[in-house]
Amino acid sequence: MPRLARRLAPIVIVAGLALVGAAAAAAHPFSGWSGTKGPFAWEAKLRSCGVVGEEPSRVRAHTRWRLSPANGYQRLTFVRQVREEGTNAWTTVQRQRRSTRNTTLEGSGAVLHWSQFFHPFPDEAGMRSRHIVTFEWRRDRRGADRTVLTRARTLAPCTVGG
Repeated sequence: MPRLARRLAPIVIVAGLALVGAAAAAAHPFSGWSGTKGPFAWEAKLRSCGVVGEEPSRVRAHTRWRLSPANGYQRLTFVRQVREEGTNAWTTVQRQRRSTRNTTLEGSGAVLHWSQFFHPFPDEAGMRSRHIVTFEWRRDRRGADRTVLTRARTLAPCTVGG
């Protein structure tokens, strides 16, 4: 597969999206919310930066929309960027969007657990990498006010192993 096609097509392994009730929450504890506003709560952590050819980078996130309307859904966009050595600019190399829209999770007020895996490309060994998670709470309807709240969390940069 050509290199450009590999960069454009996300090489993603989906660890899963699971609805966890109060009884199951203890099975996957997390340190707490990194942000809250009204009925909305969000958290994201980098679990691993990844090693070329061996291990993907891993991001874990949690969201909640207490009192979610029946047509309310959550959408997360996971982005992985690398720093270009010559310009020191961050370039997006992989992006993946996840959503509860039109699923049984639409309208849920429970804590949702999200995982995203990105495999680093062979030429990225030793490069600086960072992840950005954009959290969106939306309504499944037409109109100008579909987005209720948007927040982004930029995780600390790390070095890709290789």
